[in-house]
Amino acid sequence: MNVTVKKAEIRSSLFLSFEYDQQDTDVNNSIKTSSDAPIHDDLRNAFRALTPHFVFVCDEIKNEELIQSAIKTPEDYFGFRDDIKHEDFVNYRVFGFALSKNEESITISGGKQLGIGSEICFTTPKIKLDGVYQFGSDLSATVDLLKDEVLQYMSGKQAEKLQLEMFSEEEEDESFGDE
Repeated sequence: MNVTVKKAEIRSSLFLSFEYDQQDTDVNNSIKTSSDAPIHDDLRNAFRALTPHFVFVCDEIKNEELIQSAIKTPEDYFGFRDDIKHEDFVNYRVFGFALSKNEESITISGGKQLGIGSEICFTTPKIKLDGVYQFGSDLSATVDLLKDEVLQYMSGKQAEKLQLEMFSEEEEDESFGDE
């Protein structure tokens, strides 16, 4: 059996929707699904590694040296909003990607936090993975890692589900004013 990831998107900042082809000996199944299992930090970081490509292709950041540095050491640039070390990237996030049928190109979906408190979401034009995009080899490596992380998620590499109990039977009674 051969599985090929075609598309993935982080939903609600925690869960994953994805599409893939599953090819058996003589049958090809196209499957779209979503999961309520939280994504693992490795998968989240693989999505974050697409951010420099997203902002560069969309002409949001044009500084090639900054983009190259962010591609080479994404852990220095991307994390949770309060952990982002370079303010040029703080307002951007990537939450999805889609590969063309033959994996020749990719589109990246993400958003930019606006000053008015809302977010604008947009998708890059198709980026050829073997084309003229100057960071193409880095993008291909990032896409391979991301596809691998999605496959691992499908195989059970997920974050733990945390259940919050609003009320506990063993809660102590609180008294107000009694001493």
